[in-house]
Amino acid sequence: LRKMFGNSRARSGVIVLPCGAGKTLVGVTAATTVNKRCLVLATSNVSVEQWRAQFKLWSTIRDDQLTRFTREARDPVPSGPNANKPVVCISTYSMVAYTGKRTYAAEEAMKYIESLEWGLLLLDGMSRLNLL
Repeated sequence: LRKMFGNSRARSGVIVLPCGAGKTLVGVTAATTVNKRCLVLATSNVSVEQWRAQFKLWSTIRDDQLTRFTREARDPVPSGPNANKPVVCISTYSMVAYTGKRTYAAEEAMKYIESLEWGLLLLDGMSRLNLL
């Protein structure tokens, strides 16, 4: 993280750590340090809930700054004065990559995700994805 945030500014980069080395805590720390919108993509709904719990445990993020977009959980999209504040959106690869017909709420959530400039993208569990 020191190299990523050197000279008081964030740089792009990839952080790869072995199992149990604290990747989630590094991700939460990076997101809170950058203090910009953060999109977290995980492999499953269980992982989404784990990320949410870790953000609440290791940061001072408020519930209205933390949104989930899964089949089971769709938190309200920030609106009004909170619309331009940093937010963490946690979803699954499959929800974001889905190209079929969506419900109205899912379509609105995707429009929200696509319309924003994200300061940080955290990709969890990439080794478990079948990319071919």
